[in-house]
Amino acid sequence: MENLAVTYLGLKLKNPLVASSGPLTSEVGSVLTLEDAGVGAVVLRSIFEEQIKSDGSGAYRDLEGSASNFAFEYLRADLPMQLMAEKYLDRIVDIKARVGIPVIASCNCIEKAQWVAFAKKIEQAGADALELNLYHMPVDVNESAALVEQRRLDAIRAVRETVKIPVAVKLSHHYTSLLSFARQLDLVPVNGIVLFNRFLQTDVNIEAESTYYKTEFTSSNVLHSQLRWTAIVRDFIRADIALSGGIHTGEDLVKALLVGANVGYAYSCLAKSADPKETVAAILNGLTAWMDRKGYGDIAAFRGKLRETNLKDGKGFERMQYVAAAMNV
Repeated sequence: MENLAVTYLGLKLKNPLVASSGPLTSEVGSVLTLEDAGVGAVVLRSIFEEQIKSDGSGAYRDLEGSASNFAFEYLRADLPMQLMAEKYLDRIVDIKARVGIPVIASCNCIEKAQWVAFAKKIEQAGADALELNLYHMPVDVNESAALVEQRRLDAIRAVRETVKIPVAVKLSHHYTSLLSFARQLDLVPVNGIVLFNRFLQTDVNIEAESTYYKTEFTSSNVLHSQLRWTAIVRDFIRADIALSGGIHTGEDLVKALLVGANVGYAYSCLAKSADPKETVAAILNGLTAWMDRKGYGDIAAFRGKLRETNLKDGKGFERMQYVAAAMNV
C-alpha cells in the first residue's frame, strides 16, 4: 500500500493535495465537504487589507459628531482592524473546531502594521499556518523594483518575528529575478513559498467601452511555468514549495512532486466539479496508480527527482530544456 503522507510547513498531511484559497474555502460547510472529499489540507479564502478598512469605515461615520473623546481615541487605536478581523477570526475558530485536517489562513495586506496586527490575531484564532498573499500591483513610478521587494521583505520579516505558527508566502512570477527573491525569503526565514499566485485578468468590453476583471479557471495546460520554476528553485532554498495552478489530474500532481514540490494546490478542478469527492479521489488514485506502476512506496522516494541539479548557477535546467526543444522543432 503506497504511503501518500507528506510534511508541509511542518504540518503532517495525509496526502499532498491541498485545496487552495477561494470561495470554496470561505465557509465551514464547504471546508467540511473538501475534508470529506479527502484533501490533505485547506487554505482559507484570503482577506484583503482593503476589505478590512472598507468594512470598518462605518465605525468612523457612526462616531462623527460624537462628543466622546474616548471614542476617537479608540478609533486611533485601529478600530477597523479590531472590528473586521472578528468575522474572519470567528470563521477560523469555527472551522478549526469542526475539521481535522490542517487549516492555513490567508491574508493580503500592503502596510506592514496591518500585516503584523492581523497575523497575530490569526495565530490567536488557532490557524495551523499563515499564507501571506502578495497580491499588490506596484504603480508608483518613483518606486524601483528593489524598493518594492525590500518593502515586501520588511513586512514578511515583521510577520515572521511576530507569530510562531508557520508562514508561507504566495508569489507571482512577475519578478525580475524570482530565484533571488525566493532566496531572500529563505533567509527571513519563511517556512514555505507558493508558486504561483494568479491575478484576476483584465478584459475590455468594447460596447460599453469599459474594462472589467474576468475570472478564469485553470487547466492542465497552464502547469508549465510552475513546473519550470519549482525545478529551478528547489535546490536553492530550504523552505517547502507548494505548486499552485494547473493541477487537475493525478498526472499533474505527479509532475509537481517530481520537480520538487512538497504539495500541490488545486482549486479550479474542485470549483468546477459536481462532486469534489470524486475529483479528489481521481487525482489521488492517479498518483497512487503511478507510484505502484513505478515501484515507489512513498513520495519521498521520488520527490524532486527532476529538479535542477546539473549546475548550481541557475542555468542548467532552463538552458538545456530550451536548447533541446529548439533543436527538435
